[in-house]
Amino acid sequence: MSKRQFIPIEIFELVIDFIEDEKALQSTSLVCKAWLPRSRFNLFRVVELNFPGQLDSLLHLLESAPDIAPIIKEISISENSILALFRPAMSIAGRFPLSLSSYPLVQPRRLTVHNQLWLPTRYSPDYLLELSRFSSITSLDLFDVSFTTVADFSIILRALGRLESLHAIHVDCQRQLDSDTSASIGCELPFLTFLRVSSDYPTSAVDWLIAHNKFPSLRDIEISYEIALDDQNQGLGALWASTGSTLENLKLGIFKRAAGHPISRGVMEKQLNLSSCTALRTLRFDCRGVREVSSDWTWLIWLITQLPAGAKGYPLRSIVLAFQHSSHALASLHRFTAELDRTLSEPSWAGTLAEVVFELDYRLPADEDEDELALLEAFAGLRSRNLLRIA
Repeated sequence: MSKRQFIPIEIFELVIDFIEDEKALQSTSLVCKAWLPRSRFNLFRVVELNFPGQLDSLLHLLESAPDIAPIIKEISISENSILALFRPAMSIAGRFPLSLSSYPLVQPRRLTVHNQLWLPTRYSPDYLLELSRFSSITSLDLFDVSFTTVADFSIILRALGRLESLHAIHVDCQRQLDSDTSASIGCELPFLTFLRVSSDYPTSAVDWLIAHNKFPSLRDIEISYEIALDDQNQGLGALWASTGSTLENLKLGIFKRAAGHPISRGVMEKQLNLSSCTALRTLRFDCRGVREVSSDWTWLIWLITQLPAGAKGYPLRSIVLAFQHSSHALASLHRFTAELDRTLSEPSWAGTLAEVVFELDYRLPADEDEDELALLEAFAGLRSRNLLRIA
């Protein structure tokens, strides 16, 4: 009599992990007892709260099925509603810390907030304390979030003092505080190792974040930043000064507020001087958003010349220039190719720089792309030192 063959439960769990439809996951949770844990994990690992009633439903579910609580690893809030504007204390952002505090097994690792007016100073007086109970949150992702002032932003950061990762994408404030007050409410995030920010001008909320807060452990930064040609009060320079001894990997996208005009020397010296970044290993310039033909890259060449290339033990090994495709790179760099090639081929880089990479989003086979061949030819100095690479 032949033995029956059983499919290991791990195979079924792998299949369940690929299911993204909520109704389908609800169905798999009803198939058998063995499928329930994995189905629940995929259903409740990320909890999305878009309407006030969804928070109430979650609370009822936790009351009836408390074993779901430890499954929740991320809470995502996106409530752009009239209620959040006129009765902020009744909004999801205003209620969730106190509401979920009754369920101590709810210990999310990530909090994501989208398209939200976040007003901690208009919630409960104990809002900072209530939010700080979620010490498990190590990642905060903010997308299109507005605060009344940076004081509200400060309350959030102080409450979530164990953050390791912070995304602040198009964060804004409705009112500006005076410079002394703004500086006095900064805080320290001792565990933060990754920071990603993106901001169009005016960049005041992000400037407060990067200029008046301390990140003693920060190693990785991704920043997309619109720089004013004559505004020396933006916060980039303060960021490099405060993180220079720890920053290892930097992805930098600089966009000029007035296209076609060069950034002034004073602004470059104050905002784009990376000479204090002595631990830098990888420097990536994101040029994919540049739309100008024959753009002005004086700032980029100046920035590279300020790097401590000849310093003993300087660890920078890789410089990456990201473009959409080879034609985009050629058209954008144009009259600056020779100067950029000469700057990166300086003898001071010998023994330090291992590669200069043109990273292209779209790439044809090398033998079919004439612009890629022209790009290689334009950087003869880098090719002679075997540093140039196209990826």
